[in-house]
Amino acid sequence: MLKGLYLKKKTSQPQTAREVALRLLSRVENEGAYTDRIMTSPLMKELETRDRSFVREMVPGVIRWKMRLDRIINIYYNKNPSELDQDIRNVLRLGLFQIMFMDSIPEWAAVNESVTIAVKTHGKGAGGLVNALLRRFLREGEPDKWPSDTAERLSLELSHPLWIARRWIDAFGENIAESIMRQGNEKHPVFVRTGRIGTSMESLAEALDHEGFETEPVTGMPEYLSVSKANGLFDSVAFRDGLFIVQDPSAGMATVLLAPQPGEQVLDLCCAPGGKAIHAASLMHDQGRITAVDKHQSRLGLVEETAGRLGFTILEFREDDAVTFGRDSEERYDRVLLDVPCSGTGVFSKRPDLKWRLTDEDVTRIASLQREMLDNAAGQVKPGGVLVYSTCTLEHEENEDTVADFLEQHHEFTIDHDSRFTAFERGPGYLIFPHQMEGVGAFAAKLRKE
Repeated sequence: MLKGLYLKKKTSQPQTAREVALRLLSRVENEGAYTDRIMTSPLMKELETRDRSFVREMVPGVIRWKMRLDRIINIYYNKNPSELDQDIRNVLRLGLFQIMFMDSIPEWAAVNESVTIAVKTHGKGAGGLVNALLRRFLREGEPDKWPSDTAERLSLELSHPLWIARRWIDAFGENIAESIMRQGNEKHPVFVRTGRIGTSMESLAEALDHEGFETEPVTGMPEYLSVSKANGLFDSVAFRDGLFIVQDPSAGMATVLLAPQPGEQVLDLCCAPGGKAIHAASLMHDQGRITAVDKHQSRLGLVEETAGRLGFTILEFREDDAVTFGRDSEERYDRVLLDVPCSGTGVFSKRPDLKWRLTDEDVTRIASLQREMLDNAAGQVKPGGVLVYSTCTLEHEENEDTVADFLEQHHEFTIDHDSRFTAFERGPGYLIFPHQMEGVGAFAAKLRKE
């Protein structure tokens, strides 16, 4: 069996960009590591800046297109695909990805470097296999016989689990489902908005442009800039000086709906990673109080660090659980933001590994927890106050169904419409699809307590 053959030689400490990419892919596949987190691995720090950028394109890219790459491997591999060693499969995935999706890499270089890694890590036999399969792909191209069933075809062609393809086609129709999947495979842009009080969009754009980062306003959300060529953005003077914070425009919808005013008492029940809490502090001109709650102290610390860098003083941090927070307290808030943990099906462009971890059952399980949180959040709102419920998922069980059920049980709340988001209206809230803002998807509903 191939597993026995190819495990006889193990890697030494990785040195090249492709070797690091192989090691990181192995961590995602075999150890359950998260793509967004391994990009800060110590292995990356050993590489030159150019090589780090190369790895940051390859690793998420391979994970995004894994199903399509594996289809090619499984068709062109002459033996039982299930017996192919996982490391060699990853070498083949990396080689195919470079040939198919990275125009800057010559085909011969993608093949030769893949063969070199295979030989170095698993011996000459592995190198011969990699060489034969990649060269066959160069000769014959991608197999062109796709399934006739639309969901099956889109699943394979756009590399999404079949259950997700079927779910989105049922919910949104074929065209929108295809657009969502295509956007989910795009490299995620970097979006920023102003950070420190007193920073204007014009001055932020000028500061970033001065440092060589090309920016342009986001259509429909003028408070945001899209940054191209963002390499080194977090080493910039603008970042050090707190001039900006990274946040997707669609994620900002929840805080815009919340519309906190200077001097108010605001509660953010699931505040990490902090973008919405910081946004609220900015809208309040750092006047009033924001109680920022999260159950994980480490994540809460990151929010506190960001607030300090940007100079905001009105945030108070509480380590607590959104399901139970405030039950024994009589304190009530003018505005409550509940950005719940969710299945995350709107953020595959940022977290491509997530689509391979999720199951249909996860959606139902998570929705149950969200409803507990929403019930508790309702009790924290003053009469006349506002409650905003938000997610980064596209699934109706977690979005419009959850809000509709909540309204049936809490007659003291009504939907508060906002004409700025009418184009995204879906049931009792607003749903932005990933392709509508070239980033991630988001749902939010604004509810007012009578």
